[in-house]
Amino acid sequence: MPDTVQLVHNKVPNRLRLHIPLIQHKQTYADLLKQGLLRDQAAKGIYHAEANIVTGSLLIKYHPAFHCEHEVIDLVREKVNAIDAGEVEISLKHKNPRLGKMKPGAFFTRELLVSIGGNIIAGIALALLIGA
Repeated sequence: MPDTVQLVHNKVPNRLRLHIPLIQHKQTYADLLKQGLLRDQAAKGIYHAEANIVTGSLLIKYHPAFHCEHEVIDLVREKVNAIDAGEVEISLKHKNPRLGKMKPGAFFTRELLVSIGGNIIAGIALALLIGA
């Protein structure tokens, strides 16, 4: 199996860009990886993680007092392997990103009813105009 995490760029101090094929075009995996890194106590020196699912890359900023470059890469590799092996549970919120963002009864708002009513009135007016 090829390496799941490859270093792309490390010229800026305390900043890494890694190529991770697992997250390419997979927002759910990218979110799981990002949140897993930012919430893990072992990775407390990592204070920024930004995934790009189009390129399959992950930008990480870390504090050098907590980690060196190879430790950060090892932490990311561990998280990626855990996600790939299915050891990280994908919650319903991750399966459906819109879940939890919609208010109860959001399908029947005043705006929706006005829109439906407007379409009905426009349809009747058009039918009368064509029929006349």
